[in-house]
Amino acid sequence: MQRRTILTGVALVAVAAAAVWWSQGGSGAKGTAPEAKPAGEKRPVPVTLAPVTRQPVDLKLTTIGTAQPVATVAVRARIDSVIDQVHFTEGQEVQAGDLLFTLDDRSLKAQLAQAEANLERDRAQLEKSRSDVTRYAELVRQNAAPRQQYDTAIATANALEGTIKANQAAIESARTALSFTKITAPMTARTGEVTVKPGASVRSGDSTPLVTLTQLRPIQVSFRVAERNLPGLRQAMAQGAVRVAAQVPGDTATPPEQGKLVFIDSQVEQQSGTVLAKAEFANETTRLWPGQFVDVTAILRTDADALTVPVEAVQASQKGPFVYVIDGDSKARMHPVTVARLTDGLAVLSDGVKEGDRVVRDGASRLIPGSAVVEATKKAAATGSGS
Repeated sequence: MQRRTILTGVALVAVAAAAVWWSQGGSGAKGTAPEAKPAGEKRPVPVTLAPVTRQPVDLKLTTIGTAQPVATVAVRARIDSVIDQVHFTEGQEVQAGDLLFTLDDRSLKAQLAQAEANLERDRAQLEKSRSDVTRYAELVRQNAAPRQQYDTAIATANALEGTIKANQAAIESARTALSFTKITAPMTARTGEVTVKPGASVRSGDSTPLVTLTQLRPIQVSFRVAERNLPGLRQAMAQGAVRVAAQVPGDTATPPEQGKLVFIDSQVEQQSGTVLAKAEFANETTRLWPGQFVDVTAILRTDADALTVPVEAVQASQKGPFVYVIDGDSKARMHPVTVARLTDGLAVLSDGVKEGDRVVRDGASRLIPGSAVVEATKKAAATGSGS
């Protein structure tokens, strides 16, 4: 019985010793003890700060647009003939005036030669007829020939003059038709699919074009603007050129193409409540392609002295948006703000702060009004650990 009592006492002493060791942080160092903190004292919250700045900020209108060519030309034959040669390859860029197709011109050359021969023949006959008129005029004056022969000579000469004019018109028509055997590009453009090969018969009335030319430089982008944004867009256009940027989705490595607004439609589409607008781009590198969807940004105006903070600094509450401003004692103070708009990672504010104020950018979720803060790295502010 006495042995059991001794063992029980030893066990209680061991448990008590373990509790003391644990309360001292598990340290076995002699003479060390946890540092006592005053009751109610809290560590400063690590946050990252950003200054309130004034800077130029664009008022932007963003939407989705579709690239479309300024001009598309369906090339067709203007005479009935046969394709003799094709002088380009599909997808090639051609310059205005470049030869595209040559048509068989043999029959037209023969028609031209015949018309020219007829002209020479009739000119010779006209010369003889005029000589007859002169001769019969003298004979009639001498009463050596009847008046009727003189009149007949005059009529013949007049008829030949008319025939010569017809011959000249026939020659001009043949030359025009002959020129149509050389089909050239009406503009600098990119060729599409060629629908004919050498030897194929073509007619002037064919509905299918020989090839379609698409102008890529410049190019336009059409987009639709909500009715509520129409007044601002019209006002911006009335004040001068409206800058428009077009970015190919996913191509973030290349800067957007820069152009200008060239068209606003005259009426709002009632079903969608939008109005059609178009912007034009030089497209020197042909980055924009007809039919391609692009991200469109129109610059309506530039506020030269906008009051801005990083968008992460703006917090939400039941009373509205606010920011934490850090005072001289490194304490966070809640300042209600009015957000005019958000753009490019910035919040444009109309009141609530002033230039030079320091606002909490990261770490605001762990703050309450009056919290002490310490500036830390962005990573430390995100994890809540001090540096």
